[in-house]
Amino acid sequence: MMGINGIGAAGHTAAEYGTRKTEKNTADGGFAKQVEEAAQAAGQATAVLHGADKGTGDTAIFSCAEPVSGSSVTVYKTQDFNSENPVYKVKIWDKSGNVTERMVDVSKVDTKNCDTAEMYAFTAHLKESGKGSFEDTVLKAVVAKSVKDAESSSGAWSFSQKFDWLKIVKDIMQSEYCYGDLKGYMEWKKFLGFLEK
Repeated sequence: MMGINGIGAAGHTAAEYGTRKTEKNTADGGFAKQVEEAAQAAGQATAVLHGADKGTGDTAIFSCAEPVSGSSVTVYKTQDFNSENPVYKVKIWDKSGNVTERMVDVSKVDTKNCDTAEMYAFTAHLKESGKGSFEDTVLKAVVAKSVKDAESSSGAWSFSQKFDWLKIVKDIMQSEYCYGDLKGYMEWKKFLGFLEK
């Protein structure tokens, strides 16, 4: 298994790699179009990335699309958001465009037993409250889910399926350590510290 944060011999982070790849593909004629064509060629559904929730005044603070399952999730800070009682709206779209919405009180999230929607709200809150950068929080949660998806024989798991995220992160840390990526190991250890609140 390749180190999560070290891609290739140059040791670029996943975020740096993705940025460079996106810039190259955008310059070459449309990253989104290339992703859609690749997904269609592979027989996979594409996912629509949702963002603004028009008419509500809610602010999207994190969005991601999952082309493998065709789903999308967005975390919103509502108009009546209270930093003393941080509750976020999470909307999940399936590949057919059906949407489910729920409110997540991040003070009640148990990182040893929570689903992806809760984890994304929790890590988005870490980012929003200045406890960590996007790369240290939400991006790590997305990568952790992707690693777990890759290990699963059934592909991407449901956003409502609960997992022990501490175990997932510790497994990634062990892989980083075994492959000698100590920088990556320390970055994941920092993320683990956020989850062990």
